[in-house]
Amino acid sequence: MEYVYKGASIECDGAEIISRKINFGSLVNIPDLGNCRKYSCERNSETTIEKELTPKIPIRRGTSYLDLGDKLKADSIVVYIKRASNIKIHKIDKSHRHNAQLANTDVYTHAEITEIFPNMKILNNLIQTFPPPKKLLKEVNDGE
Repeated sequence: MEYVYKGASIECDGAEIISRKINFGSLVNIPDLGNCRKYSCERNSETTIEKELTPKIPIRRGTSYLDLGDKLKADSIVVYIKRASNIKIHKIDKSHRHNAQLANTDVYTHAEITEIFPNMKILNNLIQTFPPPKKLLKEVNDGE
């Protein structure tokens, strides 16, 4: 399933990261996890789980999505990878006009949406649902 609200996160043992701009970050020491490399993905980013955690228990956030194929899509995503060295980033053709950058991980990966797409409304719900159908503005009278 695809998640697009601010604060949505995934945790996995392998992920695919696609973004128009992947920025290398610093080495961050996370309690109970150790040293992780931080990356910020900007401009039309997405992260997909390719390998689930074993055991399937979240490590950083209790609300993280853990199922194979779960995907985050947003304008900006922050990614933490349990690896001291930098990941390899490849250029790909994402659309006719714009290239994108692709990176694959094979170690523990945590990704979280920091900025949603500007054209979307803010979703306050942690459970992503479709809005209820709009009510008719004019009520139908039985007697007329």
